[in-house]
Amino acid sequence: MKKEVTSFLIAFIFMFLSCSKSDDTQPPPPEESDLVAATLSFPTNNLICTNFQLEFRWSNNNTGAVENQIEISKEQNFTNPIIREVVTATFKIFTLEKNTTYYWRMVSKRPGSETSVASEIWKFDTEPNPVSNNIPYGPTILGPTNGITVSGNTANLSWNAQDADNDPLTYDVYFGTSNPPPLLAAGVTQTSRNVDLQGAGTYYWRIVVKDDKQSAAIGQVWNFTAN
Repeated sequence: MKKEVTSFLIAFIFMFLSCSKSDDTQPPPPEESDLVAATLSFPTNNLICTNFQLEFRWSNNNTGAVENQIEISKEQNFTNPIIREVVTATFKIFTLEKNTTYYWRMVSKRPGSETSVASEIWKFDTEPNPVSNNIPYGPTILGPTNGITVSGNTANLSWNAQDADNDPLTYDVYFGTSNPPPLLAAGVTQTSRNVDLQGAGTYYWRIVVKDDKQSAAIGQVWNFTAN
């Protein structure tokens, strides 16, 4: 009987140690499994840009530490990208050649990891030969005038834009408390828009003018202060 009890205890201890060892096994770090691609914002796909000193924008869709790399190439397969640079913000200005087709994408990975994920590939052209189409003129500000102080809980953004070909125009409105400001509305047909103010501080806004032939003129960043 004593021998049977001893055997039972030994078997029980062995099972306990086996289970404890099994519990020590950890799943792979979530940082590797939850990596997602960045979302491209500007320049948009198939856009024709008047600026060859161009501001690129994207969104980082990951939490935790992540390394984002922008790649710009004249080839769709990115065999020899002209720009491959790790960036810490969600925007970056690059000076490019005129009358050139470019492709761009973002590549994201965790620091120290070889696993990466690439975004969509978007194509755009810089200032083409104006014989085929004139790019819209850059927008001019009507109000609030640059640097002014306004009162109240709302403001009316107002601007003017023209096109030498008299093409129909639409507008992308960027507005917010950061500089550069985020996109507020795309494809607006009016040349004014009411915006809500979130208290006192400095507000930034910008207008991108587009014609119906995918040409665009990017306006400067304007600002005003709310009291």
